[in-house]
Amino acid sequence: MTASAPSVTISAGGYAATVATRGGALLSLTSQDPATGAPQNLIVPAQRAEGGYPGAVLAPWPNRVVKSRYRYREAEYSLQPNEEETGAAMHGLLHGVQLSIQHQRESEVHLTGVIEPTEGYPFRLEVVLVYRVAGHLGLTATLSTRYMPETDDDAESPQLPTAPYGAGFHPYLTAADAPLKSCRLRLPASTVANTKPTGKVVGSSPVSGDLDLTDGPLLAGLRIDHAYTGLPEEGWSAELLHGPSGFMVRMISDTAWAQVYTGERIDRAGVAVEPMTCPPNAFNSGKDLIDLEPGAWHRVGYSLEAFRL
Repeated sequence: MTASAPSVTISAGGYAATVATRGGALLSLTSQDPATGAPQNLIVPAQRAEGGYPGAVLAPWPNRVVKSRYRYREAEYSLQPNEEETGAAMHGLLHGVQLSIQHQRESEVHLTGVIEPTEGYPFRLEVVLVYRVAGHLGLTATLSTRYMPETDDDAESPQLPTAPYGAGFHPYLTAADAPLKSCRLRLPASTVANTKPTGKVVGSSPVSGDLDLTDGPLLAGLRIDHAYTGLPEEGWSAELLHGPSGFMVRMISDTAWAQVYTGERIDRAGVAVEPMTCPPNAFNSGKDLIDLEPGAWHRVGYSLEAFRL
């Protein structure tokens, strides 16, 4: 997934978004400054965040599968590792899938594709990814997925009744390119996962100190790369605010988890707020892992909008 991938642009109500057809990554998102008419970034453009999965759509798992191995329905599977320092499999398989444009108009695009079975993930998933922009909503992104087992006449390799699944999104938020050190981030999460350097979750703790984002602390000096939960079940919002200018970016989602990463890999150009249906390494822990039934749809999404306070 690179910023040079073929892409499509949608716009409406002062918002404009560019989406890659390979993997469906959100490459850029801007809103129009009401005073000057100039576009202002709500996410770090992909070309400024190479190597950090900018705007990626994470499926069929978000975050890491530790050591690229997992067990499901009494069977062992090995994935291709893509994080050299830990040997983990990161952020799923969708980012490598070429999607087709099913429907497009000025303000929205519908992308479709298939995650084909592999030895490490022998489950065929159909995906539909929809992006829309509107003046009163900003950008909305919705990923719909269903498990579609292929017909298999070979009695020695029967299809499993369900597929393990998780999903997420990976935008790096920016308040119109303001330095992260002068921005505040609020996330109403009460619990943070404790992880080893490999990504294995070894418990959780109430948020405290530098990891407590409930009151919107200043990000200067904070280094965060943690999975949060204890979010409001009815939905939650995260706000990145640049106090001096009053520019705010708001994310709304209803996932049970959100990863927050202060972007050291991209020189702190922005902060990743990643809605996730499950925690890191859920393929091994089973925590909040979704068992996708054949033919049943699973949907997850988020929205982003800009304000000037």
